[in-house]
Amino acid sequence: MMQQHEASMQRQAATLEQQQLEMQQMEAARAAAEDAHRQNMEALRQLKENRVAAPAFGPDQRPTVREWRLEDFLKHHPVKFGGKTSPDAADQWLKDLERIFDAKMCSKESRLAFVVYMLTGEAEH
Repeated sequence: MMQQHEASMQRQAATLEQQQLEMQQMEAARAAAEDAHRQNMEALRQLKENRVAAPAFGPDQRPTVREWRLEDFLKHHPVKFGGKTSPDAADQWLKDLERIFDAKMCSKESRLAFVVYMLTGEAEH
């Protein structure tokens, strides 16, 4: 009887540990989702700020947007690129930067300057 009770207690302890692990994983996923949401909201806020700060149409009747500075770009915490990755990782890095540029309506000249700024090591050369 004592062995059965001990075995039952061990199973309950294992179940409890599994549930705690699952709760930790769910909390980590929730925190990641909140972080992504916060970044998206910041991008939307800055997009709105750009539209409010700049007139809808300039003197030549073309849409204008406030020039985007390096400090604005770095607020999105882009990852530096050193070149020592797989082609897939390099492609994903570039897509991540393009997502920021597209959301901010960044000019082509600024995009090039910001990408070059993010290169390090072998990639910089």
